[in-house]
Amino acid sequence: MNRKITTPLSVIGALSVAVLVTACSGGGGAPAGSPTDSAGSDWSSIEPVELTVSNIFAEGSVSTVLLQDWMDAVTEQTEGVVTFDYYPGGTLHPLLESLSALNSGLTDITYMGNSFFPDQLPISNWRDKVTQAALQSVNYPLVDVAGIGQEFAQHGSGSASVTEQAEAGFISFMPLLIGPPAFSCVEEFETPDDLAGRQTRVSGATAKGEVESLGMGGVFTAANEQYEALQRGVLDCAVNAPTTVVSGGLLEVTPWVAFPKFAPLLGSGWAISTSAWEELAPEIQDVMTEARYDAMTTWIQASLNEFQTLADAAEEIGGGVIESDEINPVVDDWWADQPSLESAAPTGVEDPQAEIAAINAVVEEWLTFSTEELGIDPEPENIRDVLAEGGGVVDDWQPWRDKLAEGPGIQ
Repeated sequence: MNRKITTPLSVIGALSVAVLVTACSGGGGAPAGSPTDSAGSDWSSIEPVELTVSNIFAEGSVSTVLLQDWMDAVTEQTEGVVTFDYYPGGTLHPLLESLSALNSGLTDITYMGNSFFPDQLPISNWRDKVTQAALQSVNYPLVDVAGIGQEFAQHGSGSASVTEQAEAGFISFMPLLIGPPAFSCVEEFETPDDLAGRQTRVSGATAKGEVESLGMGGVFTAANEQYEALQRGVLDCAVNAPTTVVSGGLLEVTPWVAFPKFAPLLGSGWAISTSAWEELAPEIQDVMTEARYDAMTTWIQASLNEFQTLADAAEEIGGGVIESDEINPVVDDWWADQPSLESAAPTGVEDPQAEIAAINAVVEEWLTFSTEELGIDPEPENIRDVLAEGGGVVDDWQPWRDKLAEGPGIQ
């Protein structure tokens, strides 16, 4: 591998792909899915570049593997012109300092989440809420298979959120989405009454509202701090991406797991600073754009496998997977009672109705593709049975990869 690891890996739990997914836009990328101009490039004539990369996830987590696959592909396809000064395990900066780390030049690439910066990114957070509302009622695994695709398409669309993010100092080039998040607790539960009063780790405002609708308290807690809080009884439950539960060892303290119809975790992903992107040669931008698609195709399968791993591990450790039949109606009611998204649009969204319609149209396009072309069952009868399929729920992922690459590149 052509990466230089300059700092030892810290032993910390993997952080949630919270959600996942920010904009893949800005300026200068080749159209995704078409042959890039870099294919016949004379790389000896292009000045070498070393980019600093900060990774806050644990070694071996699916999001770390995604980043590593992408870096390896970029270095290989540029014949070593692009290399990476790689800082793993959150050693370069804390999660909540990711934006300042990008803007100060401390790092060129890191994990960014819109929900961590509501004051700086009001438009992006609003669009994330619109997308969550469109996907909240979609079942697993359709929400994941279609969700990632629509995120790539949404955030290359030239929306106001793309401009907002670029002006804030970053361009998100590999959006992530997990749905539904894993809801795990120290003690067994079945009904909302069982959950009343429990303190629950959340990563954003939407999850906070969902758990509070069930009578719980929502407490924002950094992912690498929650194990101790759960172990000490400061927290009773947690909402996370399945990969965080598995690689963070959370089943040791929260062995009872459910997958209620909480909105997917989105609004975060791998981002590059605006200035670093704009300084790259077009040939390098092309390679960085194209290298995403194979890496993401591996990631989506690994992500679905994590659901299967989590379900099996919960049962093996003495807990189990709990059906959410009595929880889901309460969550659905909370969503139905939310204020109009159109009226909640922040300054900078010129036509909220049109923005919402455009987002919903892309979501519907990907839902239709995933059910009709990939054969995903939109209404699985038993959550445990479909969890057991993992990434095998789709026989051939090549059409998914190809459709992903049809969308906009890193603009």
